[in-house]
Amino acid sequence: MNEKKIDLKSIGKNLFLSFLFTIIAIFIIVAISKGGNFLKTILGIEPLYLIVSFSLVGLSWIFEALKVIYSAKILDINITYTQAINLTLIGNFFSAITPFQTGGQPFQMYLLSKNHNVEYGKSAFFLLVKDLMTFIARISLFLAIPIFVVIFRLKWNLPKSVNIALDIGLAFYIFISILLLLAFLKTRKFADFIERIVEKLLPPKLSKKVNDEIEKNIHLFEEGKKNLSKGKMKELFIIFFYSLLCWLTSLLLPVVLLRALGSESPALEIIFVAIVFFLSVAFTPTPGTSGAAELGIAVFFSAFLPRQPLVAFILLWRFFYYYLGIIIGGSIVLKEFFFKKKKKRK
Repeated sequence: MNEKKIDLKSIGKNLFLSFLFTIIAIFIIVAISKGGNFLKTILGIEPLYLIVSFSLVGLSWIFEALKVIYSAKILDINITYTQAINLTLIGNFFSAITPFQTGGQPFQMYLLSKNHNVEYGKSAFFLLVKDLMTFIARISLFLAIPIFVVIFRLKWNLPKSVNIALDIGLAFYIFISILLLLAFLKTRKFADFIERIVEKLLPPKLSKKVNDEIEKNIHLFEEGKKNLSKGKMKELFIIFFYSLLCWLTSLLLPVVLLRALGSESPALEIIFVAIVFFLSVAFTPTPGTSGAAELGIAVFFSAFLPRQPLVAFILLWRFFYYYLGIIIGGSIVLKEFFFKKKKKRK
């Protein structure tokens, strides 16, 4: 099997664009909000809140790795915990530096093929199952929030503009998720639709090559679906459970950071807004959703903090949720794709 090449220039370019979009967004937010000395605000946070924030991020990686292990079991693939962590963090790294967060899965599929001899169609199925369970967990939590509101008679205090943004973001996410569900349930028809688009957009020779590859992997994907029907429901429930835990750790992070900055807003209200924020920026066409994420946080969470601490909140959340993954994931990418190659040459 061919070694996958890492384009350092492309990585560097995407990292640069990510930082650039973040800086521009922060500059706009500071200029509009007159954010003041937000660094002083960050330095004044009690260390305990930062320790809890680090712990939540670490737990989310652990739960994501457990999802990988049990998703692999559906196809009778044995993955060690260390391999699952590496697969998770490498996927997170490439998702964080590519538009629409699309770079993670191809590298995870490559590593499954390289280290476990898993054909691409089967690995695509395994990763789609994991993503579908994540989608179901996210929607389940979203639908559970209004139930809590009714039971505990909670009241929203969100501005009208934020409520409109929440509705738009949720509608967009549900649309994309329906497409994923159709790809899973109606694989043949979905593939035929994609192939027709390929034929119209690409030259004949190239379109034939692409469609032949689609056909090959659709066959392997269907084989994976047959595996799923052979009594793998236990694994699905376990993946769903870890998806819930993974999602909850991500949703609790803004709650902890807002408390660190003095916000006393109800935790359920913060979680509800965080859910729709994540859903709305998930498909932004910038590397790691940079720029859109910072501006989105400013819009969605402006009801929870005064202007000056809001800038500090944006920087902290992006560091823990995004840049920390780039730092740790990037170090594993260097180890997997560069240091190992040098050892082999020696």
